[in-house]
This record gives sequence, structure tokens and C-alpha cells, in this order.
Amino acid sequence: MTTGTMRMMMGAAAAAALAAAHPAEAQRQVNERQATGATGMVEITVPAGAVRVTGWSRNEVQVTGHLSRSTDRVQISGGRGSMEVEVVSGSGRPGNATLTVHVPAGKSVEVQTSGGPVHVTGITGDVEAVNRGGPLTVEGSPRDVELTSTGGPVTVNATARSVSVNSTGGPVTIGGTVRGLAEVNAMSGPVTVTAAAERVEINALSGPVRITNAGGPVEVASVSGPVYLAGRRLSGSIENVSGGVVVEGTLGGGLSVESHSGDVELRLPAGTAADVDVTTYSGGFRSDFGAGRRDGNERHLRLGRGGMELSITTFSGNVKLTRR
Repeated sequence: MTTGTMRMMMGAAAAAALAAAHPAEAQRQVNERQATGATGMVEITVPAGAVRVTGWSRNEVQVTGHLSRSTDRVQISGGRGSMEVEVVSGSGRPGNATLTVHVPAGKSVEVQTSGGPVHVTGITGDVEAVNRGGPLTVEGSPRDVELTSTGGPVTVNATARSVSVNSTGGPVTIGGTVRGLAEVNAMSGPVTVTAAAERVEINALSGPVRITNAGGPVEVASVSGPVYLAGRRLSGSIENVSGGVVVEGTLGGGLSVESHSGDVELRLPAGTAADVDVTTYSGGFRSDFGAGRRDGNERHLRLGRGGMELSITTFSGNVKLTRR
């Protein structure tokens, strides 16, 4: 037998001995359930992994799936009102989990995890979720939605009374219908609100902001990236430091638009009635509604009978008023 062959055999024997001394840890299957009431709160805490929460018609909480470590287990506690579902470990921090949690549809739900996707659907109570790494998705008809993400996309496609999203990384998308306030605070990534929303408030540090179906007051503050707003009965304010602004739709009250170094375009119906004040320091001005009266860096126009106040201010961007 050659020296090389002996070394290979000795290496294989050592690897086999090591595997025998440290066997692969088996996954632990989960199938737990407990009776509860139709309303109240369910708190779900999973240190890491994938969590899917689904509302159903039964008055019980059921948890199925698997845990990555045999020393981990799912603990369900509480009663008819409040319940807690938690992954715990007999030795140190729990490992990853892949769980589906069925809860009564009328319950409110709180989910906390440090990594992995979270998907909530079929809940008619409140939905609150905190994910420190991974996508967050909410669907269905929840009452109020409050989501916090420190990494990963956030998607809401639901009919809700209100939606609030705080994100430090990843795109934020809100669709469906929001009968009250749709609020987004985003550090980075695009923000898209296609929902038919009665009120919209957005603070965005970097990335484009796109709102396509607003139905009332809008407050947008953006540092960098373009802002597009479309809707009806628009009012409120838009502030953008280093991106352009496009507004398209009908006015329902006073509207203020400010951009430091981006162009501003307003696309308004022919029958719009508003008093318009435009201030540009080093940008041009173009209007389908006439040039108005110029006073230094300011222009004043009356559209139709006037009435609603429309204020546009730019430092180095062009201003354009377009008749739709």
C-alpha cells in the first residue's frame, strides 16, 4: 500500500470518528395547539426563522412546522384573551425555526423575529410586527397595521383602517385600501403607495417616493430621490432636497411644494381654481395657464376663479404648470 493511500484512509477514518462523536443535530417537528377565545391578543416570538401567521375560524391556536435544534421547543401560554407563542431552548439561544401559526381571525397579532420572512394573512384584528432582518408581508383585512423592519422589503396589500411602517433598509410598498392614515418612515429604498389612501405621510431619507392614488391630505419630506404624487382632492405639503417633484391630479385645499435642486411639475385639470405663487431663484418657468405677474423671483397666477392656495418654491430647479 502506498504512503498516499494510507494517508487517505487515515483521514477518512478520522472524519468518521469525528462525525460519530458529534452527530448531526436532528430537526424537531412541531404540532402544538391550545384553545382560546375569538378575540384578544396573540404574541408570537421567534428568535430567527420563517413565520407565517394565518387567521382561521377556529377558537384555537395551532403551531406547526419544525425547529432546527432538538433542544428547542414551542411554548404556548395564556387563555381565552391573551396568548403567547414562543420558541424557547433548553440550552442557550434557540436556533432557526420554520413555523405556521393559525390563530382566530378576530385576534390581534404581534410578531417579533430577528431574521427570516414574516407573512401575516387573514387577520381582522390589529397586526404589529418587528423584523430585524428579512421581508415583512401583510395581506387581508386587518384593522390597524404597524410594522418595523431593520432590513428587508416591507409589503402591505390589504384593506385597513391605518398602516404605519418604519424601515431602515429595503423597499416599502403599500397597496389595497387605507381608510385613514398611510404613514411611512424610511431610511433607504424606494417607497411606493398605490393604496387608495385618505391621508398619506412619508419621510424618506434616500430613494424615490411614488404615491399614485391619494385621496386627501399628503405630507412628504424627502432628502434625495424623485417624488411623484397623483390623486384627487390633494392638499398638504411636499419638501424635497435633491430630487424632482411631479404632482398630478385635482386639488382639495392648499398645497405647498418645495425643491432645492430639482424640477417641479404640476399637471392640473383645465378647470382648476387656485391662486398660485411661484418662487424660483435660478430656474426657469413655463405655464400652460399663462405667465402671470412677475415680481423679481416671484410669479403670481390666478387659475380660474382662484381660491385655493398653491405655493411652489425652488432654488435651482425649473417650474412647469401643465394643463391636463
